[in-house]
Amino acid sequence: MGSTVQFLLLLLTLGRLLTPLGGVPVPVLSIQSPDGDMIDCIKREEQVAFTHPLLKDHIIQERPTVIPSAGKKEEDALYGWQVWHQNGTKCPEGSIPVRRLISHENETVISSNAGDRVTGGHEYAIGRMYNREQKIYGTQATMNVWQPKVETYDEFSLGQLWLVSGTYEDSNINSIEAGWQVYPKIYYDYQPRFFIYWTSDAYNLTGCYNLRCGGFVQTSRAIVVEGAISPTSVVGGTQVELTVKIWKDQRLGSWWMGVGLGHVGVLEPVGYWPAFLFNLQTDYAARVEWGGEITNKHTYGRHTTTQMGSGYLPDSGFGKAAYICNIEVALSENDFQPLQNLTVGGSHPDYYGAKKSNNPELGTHFYYGGPEQLYPGHATAIHLTWDSSLLYLCFCLLLLV
Repeated sequence: MGSTVQFLLLLLTLGRLLTPLGGVPVPVLSIQSPDGDMIDCIKREEQVAFTHPLLKDHIIQERPTVIPSAGKKEEDALYGWQVWHQNGTKCPEGSIPVRRLISHENETVISSNAGDRVTGGHEYAIGRMYNREQKIYGTQATMNVWQPKVETYDEFSLGQLWLVSGTYEDSNINSIEAGWQVYPKIYYDYQPRFFIYWTSDAYNLTGCYNLRCGGFVQTSRAIVVEGAISPTSVVGGTQVELTVKIWKDQRLGSWWMGVGLGHVGVLEPVGYWPAFLFNLQTDYAARVEWGGEITNKHTYGRHTTTQMGSGYLPDSGFGKAAYICNIEVALSENDFQPLQNLTVGGSHPDYYGAKKSNNPELGTHFYYGGPEQLYPGHATAIHLTWDSSLLYLCFCLLLLV
């Protein structure tokens, strides 16, 4: 990362510690995270979700009707995997933790051609359920978390799951997404962060990242949406895993999301998307996908070196490659079963690939990532990226000499 970019990121980091944004509720408690984030504990009924016009008179659903495979929850099991947990301070009952922002940028851009905008410059290595005629009431997946190198501030790298209905051709994609992501443009650093996203019109006018617009209703006081994750997986060493589950609550109508650390039966319900946010097949999803995604901006006139997953291609296997494992799908209410008909592929396999494997300890799973083969050493080395401003300054100094 170039010096100029580092300096700008430092200024932005310092800026977000000053004061909450205008219009943001006064926190009942503020917690300083070791990574520089300020976590504000705000009353649940004052969260930004209720700025959505359809939630004006919404009554918070305290808990889902059923938490599939929830197991016995110990409060200590909910803390420890996000950086802000290291402070040791918890949000009070009746409040939720929210990362203090310096902008409400949500990376939703109006476009007349949603398909070109959303897929242009985006590259994927994903798994899908082969039979697309099924009604899908939820999915669960465990993914190991990495800190991939992202070449420029406006590129990102992520691992996630998608629940989708609709088409780009009709501009009516309805999508619910969750996982981990490195995205310096909106987070102002290069840490992997837990994130969510939703849209009901193919990423045009509706939806946003995390809690940056009205819609998703958070209920948990233990999890920060867009909170940094630490530690992360190590090549040849410990694999840090995050389990994400999204399911349809048939009685309440909402789509709930729960998360847990590692291969756990214990899930913390983070919150829910009310069904009325969506305009297609609100009782079920039509498609489900899991895997990695990056953006390729061609900033330097070539394909980006941004890594997907660990930066290793899927042939590297366990301990090196990123993976999505223990994949389950609910084809009826709360009936989660291991996926039997997984198919995998990539939009640009010369750079980023996906490959199924038969490791019984990982259940239904596949490896994904790259582009180590084309950029040897990038998965483990530390890199310097020279931006145009710094190059220009060096050129001027050379002329003076």
